[in-house]
Amino acid sequence: MIKILDIAPVLSRMVLPTIALCLLGCGGSSVENPLRESEETDATVTQTDVENQSLKVNVDVSKDTVQAGETVNLTATVDELPGSNIIFSWINTTGYGILTSTDQNTAIWSAPKKSEGTVKVEVLQLVVTAINQVISVQSSGVDTDTEVLTSTQTILLTVAN
Repeated sequence: MIKILDIAPVLSRMVLPTIALCLLGCGGSSVENPLRESEETDATVTQTDVENQSLKVNVDVSKDTVQAGETVNLTATVDELPGSNIIFSWINTTGYGILTSTDQNTAIWSAPKKSEGTVKVEVLQLVVTAINQVISVQSSGVDTDTEVLTSTQTILLTVAN
């Protein structure tokens, strides 16, 4: 006896989806190629043109005049530069008082506990650095470029007696 197998359901479940997927993958795009054969294809593409930008930094100070022992909260904001790493460096230029959290966008400055009897001006500086690594692929190979922007802000605080 010859046994006849019913293979139609197997074919319909395996072969037809395979043929459909093959047909979907075939053919070209209906979108015209933006690069003509005569055009160069090795143009440099950068994420951000840092050379033509400036670093826009704003510093908010909770108060500019303090008494001995008081603290001042400092917060820096930087306009976003896509693809850049931003580094904050707070500097206690005159060395009067104590500056904490010097590598974040916020810092706290504490005036000395005892007044020296005269009005003092404390000078703080914030140096903000933006580093952008640009990688571009050209027909001659891979090209890397590091672009750096810096901005220095000076903050004056008055310590009254």
